[in-house]
Amino acid sequence: MTLRLLFLLLLVFPIAAKAQDPALGVWAGAGVEKRFGKAFSVEVNGQIRIGDNFTITRAYLGELGLGYKLTKNLKVGAFYRYTGRRRYDKTEGEYYYRPYHRFYGEVSYGGKLWKKLKGDYRLRYQNQFKDDVEGIVADRSYVRNKFELSYDLTKRLSPFVSADVFYRIGTGVDQVRSKVGVDLSLSKRQSLTLAVFTDVPVNDGPITDIFGNVGYKLKFK
Repeated sequence: MTLRLLFLLLLVFPIAAKAQDPALGVWAGAGVEKRFGKAFSVEVNGQIRIGDNFTITRAYLGELGLGYKLTKNLKVGAFYRYTGRRRYDKTEGEYYYRPYHRFYGEVSYGGKLWKKLKGDYRLRYQNQFKDDVEGIVADRSYVRNKFELSYDLTKRLSPFVSADVFYRIGTGVDQVRSKVGVDLSLSKRQSLTLAVFTDVPVNDGPITDIFGNVGYKLKFK
């Protein structure tokens, strides 16, 4: 009970301090992972992002990635992501979904800290491009450090909290994504993640959005 309360407080405190009538939304997605041998894996993921109090589809995305397990706890991966993001065209006077292309590589490490308590760390570098009238042009690059704590309440139920620190190349840290949720093991191959998160600005700006997060994962050996 104490650990569950701590998980909630880690997220509630920063949100309560900065939230000022935020808009609500949801990110919902699904993914498939196929393993090849003991080390290699291929992932395909898709997601839709709805915001503005569930009234507007802000973005949709699909990604393909390759993972390699170096040890039991250490893994590396490389991904390509295509995103259609809602933007306003001043010339046409209407909204459209602008294409963005993201390439990212990551290193992740996770292991048991104490009894049923687990810690995970992920280091990611991402570089994003956007389609323009002049062709594909660079948009922005980030280094992201994600820290997560999870606790196995049962064999199928694991609540967690995480903080994802966004460092923009050439600018500095501009936000921290705080999340609290639960991982549900539906079967040996299927899992479901339910969470709530927000992006906390590092300056004095208020939190403008709070999102629900629903993610389904299917794994094949």
